[in-house]
Amino acid sequence: MRERFDDFAWENDRIAHRTYGKALITWKGEPLTSSSIDIWSKRTTKLVINDWYMVDNYHADHGEGLDAYSAGPTRGCGGSGIWSNGQLYIPTNFVDSRVLTNGPIRVMFELVYEPFDVNGVKVSQVLRVSLDAGSQLDRFQVSSQAAAGGEPLALAVGLKKAKEAQKEFNQARGWLTTWEPVEKNLGMQGLAVVVDPSTVDKLAEDKLNNLVVLKPGVATPITYWAGFAWDRAGQITSADSWKAYVDQFAERLRSPIEVKVKL
Repeated sequence: MRERFDDFAWENDRIAHRTYGKALITWKGEPLTSSSIDIWSKRTTKLVINDWYMVDNYHADHGEGLDAYSAGPTRGCGGSGIWSNGQLYIPTNFVDSRVLTNGPIRVMFELVYEPFDVNGVKVSQVLRVSLDAGSQLDRFQVSSQAAAGGEPLALAVGLKKAKEAQKEFNQARGWLTTWEPVEKNLGMQGLAVVVDPSTVDKLAEDKLNNLVVLKPGVATPITYWAGFAWDRAGQITSADSWKAYVDQFAERLRSPIEVKVKL
């Protein structure tokens, strides 16, 4: 749902996120130009977004969790961009949003971005996000369209760089994980990106982000997964358990359950 001053925030029983709308760019209260995916760390299964916005003090933990993550201009937890000529090009804040599903099992919505420059070519994007109950990872679908004459696009999915982060990239399994200290000395958290291994080109980085770069020309929309876990939530409490969760998640994606109905 749209919250605060042009935020879009969403959650399930495990995790919560937000990202930022165009009006926030010129807001006098706290201006921000970013298409990052922010983290809100929960340690309750309750849905908390509305309550936290109402009390307007969600940077302190009052028993349910808090916002201790500074996404800023980074890719945050699974934001994407286009990789071209050794550089990451990113959209700014979304300009339109539409909620597709808002139920107890799944939330799903779309964000529309203005065309942005990619090495001299304008690229437009629509991002569809869904998050299921019980999951630590969101599903992202990015539809990108370049103006005529552009080179094949290479999507890059990022995780914000963090000090003292343990990073592991498994190209064959299609995932990148980190295990890192939460800001303000509030425990540890794991972040992850999961993609189709057949689409992976390489691991790259810039000043702000670690990036999984996909092969140029992968058919749009491109689907990937990204999310996080906070050790104080009590579900996933170590780097090993986080990697195991992510690897098992990736394995399930490669071997989905088949359901057959006999009439």
